[in-house]
Amino acid sequence: MITPLEVLEWTLIGTAFGVLLSWMPGFHIYNIMGLIMIAFPVFLGMPHVFPYFTIGALVGFVYLSILPSVYLSVADESLILMLFPTQRYLMLGRGHEAVWLALLGAVGGTIILVLVGVLILPYIIQPLYLITSPYITWILLGIIIFMFMSEWPKMGDRERTPLKRLWTAWQQPLGGILVFLSAGILGYFCMNTNLLPVKIAFVRLTPMFLGFFGMPWVLQNIVSRRYIPKQVVEDKVEASRFGVLNGIVAGAFGGFIAAFQPLVTGGLGALVAGHMASSRGDDVFVVSQGANRVLYYVGAFFLLFIPMARLTRGLGAWIVSSIYTPKSWMEFYYAAFAVLVAAGVSFIATIYMSKLLAKIVESFNYMWISYVVAVVLVTIAYLLAGWTGLVVLFVATLIGMAAIAFNTRRSYCLGGLFFPILLSMTGNLEVFASILHYVILAFIIIAAVLGIILLIQYTTRKS
Repeated sequence: MITPLEVLEWTLIGTAFGVLLSWMPGFHIYNIMGLIMIAFPVFLGMPHVFPYFTIGALVGFVYLSILPSVYLSVADESLILMLFPTQRYLMLGRGHEAVWLALLGAVGGTIILVLVGVLILPYIIQPLYLITSPYITWILLGIIIFMFMSEWPKMGDRERTPLKRLWTAWQQPLGGILVFLSAGILGYFCMNTNLLPVKIAFVRLTPMFLGFFGMPWVLQNIVSRRYIPKQVVEDKVEASRFGVLNGIVAGAFGGFIAAFQPLVTGGLGALVAGHMASSRGDDVFVVSQGANRVLYYVGAFFLLFIPMARLTRGLGAWIVSSIYTPKSWMEFYYAAFAVLVAAGVSFIATIYMSKLLAKIVESFNYMWISYVVAVVLVTIAYLLAGWTGLVVLFVATLIGMAAIAFNTRRSYCLGGLFFPILLSMTGNLEVFASILHYVILAFIIIAAVLGIILLIQYTTRKS
């Protein structure tokens, strides 16, 4: 049986692991899980400490990975919705304030996770699972449909001709559909073929996600020659208490949906949280995203500790359960304690690292910083998957740039994950494979036509 001292020791070691690595651009949670696998032999003789090491690493990642999304415009799929508001803060010299807002959400989400997890979740988890599990396909499909419906045509009333009004109104929705399906085709190749090495397991999707959510923003920074103004690093925020509370509750709700329902990721949970809180401004929205990620990553892993359920959600839970599964209520309470300890250490580390990065981005040419980040992303893709990883990174970057060109949601790139999963869940993988060449040809034609229209539109505006 593990002792309280061992829980504290291995939680702090895992937190240090997450804190030291998670602020790096492009360093996704799946990469962290891959590095934990490197340390796997250490835990063979004492598998009971592995869950608490993982809690520390996960919490450290959730807190510290806020930094590259704010200062370097690099985000994973669960942070992509934060990029627009946090970049506005950065360009106003308030990047540190944006970090504080996300941290307030993360701390609030941590408190909700521990309180609800200890006092309520053990009593509702089994009935909730029995009610929802038969309908997971419909739940996932419903959330995706909501994602499209929430961006219904909303512009075009100021154009002079009916044709221009029609194109302006439908440019974003049509671009979103094109991005979603294009990403879906790429995801199909990555998940159902030997395009990427099978030996690197789920980490092999990392080059695709780097191309979707990381590289387009970095290239945009380089092309626009963005200048970062002097950053204010005072520890204060301009937000009402009610707004912060609203963001925390909304984000926690969206994060729990993503944590509890298999295949629903943090990006979709963030979408739900954003629609619950975004009407009150950027500050509330950023707070909601901070809370969302805690419930998504840490909450999903926390479910493994509930003795009567022990649901395996997320890659971290799968890795840990392969060598050890917590069995007692005492381990469950130790996990809640470990989450609080790791959150406290990660919170302090994030504040000081934010001040350091704020000084760096204002002191150096941001375009050259973007070049360095681009090299880091390319290096990660190559180290994980070789030359094919670079090919996937390139194609995914084009799809991510298409989302920018159509001024549509970057979250449509999540089609790279959801489209092949839905095909598999509905039993249509073989049908899709049989018509794949026709689908690709159709999308090449559609993309070419839309690209020509965008080029003409851009040329007309320039002239």
